[in-house]
Amino acid sequence: MIKGLIAYFRENKKRMVLSVIGVAIGVFSLTLMLGISGAMERRVEKSLGKMGALLLVVIPGEVKNLGGRTLQLSFYPTLTVKDAEAIQQKCPDVKAVTPYKEVSPNVHYGGKFISAKVIGVWPTFTEVTGFKTSCGRFLTWSDERDMAQVAVIGPKVAKELFGNGCPVGKTVYLFNAPYKVVGVMEKRGTDLSGEDLDSRIYVPLSSAMKRLSNVTYLDGILVIPQGKESLKPAIEEIESLLLKRHGKKDFTVSRYEDVANTQKQAMEIFSKLSLTVTAVAFGVGALGILAVMTLSVYERLVEIGVKRAFGARKRDIFLQFLVESALLSLAGGTAGAFVSLGIVAGISTVAGWGTYVPVKGAALALILTLIIGIVAGIYPALRAVSFEPREILKEI
Repeated sequence: MIKGLIAYFRENKKRMVLSVIGVAIGVFSLTLMLGISGAMERRVEKSLGKMGALLLVVIPGEVKNLGGRTLQLSFYPTLTVKDAEAIQQKCPDVKAVTPYKEVSPNVHYGGKFISAKVIGVWPTFTEVTGFKTSCGRFLTWSDERDMAQVAVIGPKVAKELFGNGCPVGKTVYLFNAPYKVVGVMEKRGTDLSGEDLDSRIYVPLSSAMKRLSNVTYLDGILVIPQGKESLKPAIEEIESLLLKRHGKKDFTVSRYEDVANTQKQAMEIFSKLSLTVTAVAFGVGALGILAVMTLSVYERLVEIGVKRAFGARKRDIFLQFLVESALLSLAGGTAGAFVSLGIVAGISTVAGWGTYVPVKGAALALILTLIIGIVAGIYPALRAVSFEPREILKEI
């Protein structure tokens, strides 16, 4: 059976290649779309932490998505630490919160100045985000209570200021205030908005607000709900609570990925276009295989007649053409899958998402390819068994 297909392929190379191009493009498009989507999901999980897309953010002011870009249309200095404490205590669907305040001091050590974002947070930051330290420790409630001048730095900050090795115990200067390094964060790369998470410095929130910026308001509150089913109730509870506390809607509660992910709409458009191309390509591929296999039946009538004359049953002939059609489709699909796997792996590596191979996506595409090959081979197989051997052999 396979030998016969190979022999026919050698005699009709161009025709056979053209017949599977559609299937190959279909598999390529589907695998590429699923692969890039999967790689992006991994990036979301990596940048948002172990709780992924469950992370919520409370922002003081109005935030809207305009043309695929998230803009803060207004800002109110009304969000406070008391609000964060109230959310933690009075919202049953909330698991943990961490208020944050960004400051912009000069960051330096030994005469070397670097660019780094300094953020004041609670010790619960690691619970909310899932971020961990690679050496040393994170901030403690004792640090927060004492407004301690301690810092947990990102790996890029550590390397730029102190070189290789763990710099725990050394001092980094924020403005001219000395902050003792107590830990270094794990490497995380960039977040959804393109910000480098490894160039951050975390200090106690109390220290950031009172020592470094001398303000009483927050830049936001990160919130993690009890679970996926608690996401919507948690948003409603937070909005209701803050509305009562503030007396007006001077805040926005959103999913963090909606606020940070300016690439989301582009990915959705890419997915829709990929699915359209996939559907069209699979349709063209099915028609191509149908045409080639039907033509193959008429070109191999003698072979069919001889096999039937020597005892081959109609079922055998039917299965032969059905299997050949499936194998032909699978060959095109395999070629498309291998090309797309290579491209996805390359894009993931270059984009810094980590090497990602969409094996499940490729397997799904190949299963669809096999189904298309079988469906496209039904008519040619039925035509092959519709001829009687005596009629075929008379024409020889």
